[in-house]
Amino acid sequence: AAGEDGMIRPVNVIVIMNESLSDLSVLPGVESNMDAMPFLRSLTDNTIKGYAYSSVFGGTTANSEYEFLTGNTTAFLPAGTVPYQMYVSDGDPSLVGQMEALGYTTIAAHPYRSSGWNRPIVYSNMRFDHQMYQEDVEDPYLIRRYISDQSDYEKLYEITDGKQGDKTFIFNVTMQNHSSYAQGWNNLEKTITLPDVQKAADTTAEQYLSLIRASDDALRDLIEHYSQSEEPTMVVFFGDHQPPLKNAFYEQLYGKKLSERTTEEVMQQYATPFFIWTNYDIEERQDVVISPNFLGVLTAQMAGLPLTGYMNFLSQLYEVLPVITPVGLISAQGEFLTEEELDEEQQEWILTYETLNYCGMVDLFDEARPMYCLD
Repeated sequence: AAGEDGMIRPVNVIVIMNESLSDLSVLPGVESNMDAMPFLRSLTDNTIKGYAYSSVFGGTTANSEYEFLTGNTTAFLPAGTVPYQMYVSDGDPSLVGQMEALGYTTIAAHPYRSSGWNRPIVYSNMRFDHQMYQEDVEDPYLIRRYISDQSDYEKLYEITDGKQGDKTFIFNVTMQNHSSYAQGWNNLEKTITLPDVQKAADTTAEQYLSLIRASDDALRDLIEHYSQSEEPTMVVFFGDHQPPLKNAFYEQLYGKKLSERTTEEVMQQYATPFFIWTNYDIEERQDVVISPNFLGVLTAQMAGLPLTGYMNFLSQLYEVLPVITPVGLISAQGEFLTEEELDEEQQEWILTYETLNYCGMVDLFDEARPMYCLD
């Protein structure tokens, strides 16, 4: 079926937030013996791709998830706050509710324990129809001690291939690449090596890069699988954050104390690859910069979905400040800025965004909501 603006509205929308997946070559001087993500790098057909700048580093996966699904940002919250534990209430607007309203069956899939980050409650508040965790993946292939991307994706094939034409929205958070990277090499081939000086700075970095190589292989299979599907399918893929490697590793790369870096250098540590791929024709774009709070809107736009008022606001904000994170912002002109460096127009946009975040997060369940939230 055609969506808004005559765009194809895919039957399957599969969002994969890949645990700790990142492209370390965005950092200065990483010299591995070979590329850890040759397939992802080669992907250009019917693909929009670039870097998503995460709000978190090394952990707090749930915040990237929250930003993607709601369009809110954690940039306005106190450091260390996790909205999943405090600020998600029943029926809060999100991409999930929108998909449901358009007749999609909505599924949240995370091949690990359901106890993490309050997910069962959050996912039911967000109105997912089904939730799946590690017990739903039969006889999984484990890499180290986690369910592999390969087994995770096979579960997705099972879901989408086993239904007759039903529209399906899947939000999948993988587990394979979770830290720490000193867990032994069970089912993991050592494919990537680093020079001695980098290895000395962090002995676990090679395991991390070998995991990314395994992720890239699984991704190649995933895209191959859906290339052959009869149903129009969209895959949205992004890393939730970079891995928590040792400070010594980063200091070795930057050749200076981490506190001496510029905003741009700090933000390199928050960039993760993202792409939107379809098995039908779309206009291709490379080198897109974005943050996860805008990626859900881009997903809706590319899927030909009608946008909510809030999404329309976000799509306009994106044209001014395409990246908004607690560590820095990127302007439409490509400048890396801190909040103090914004010009007046940019500040106005941020203030409006902050107000909308506050109203959406705190006030939906606060009877004494301030007047300006009622507009």
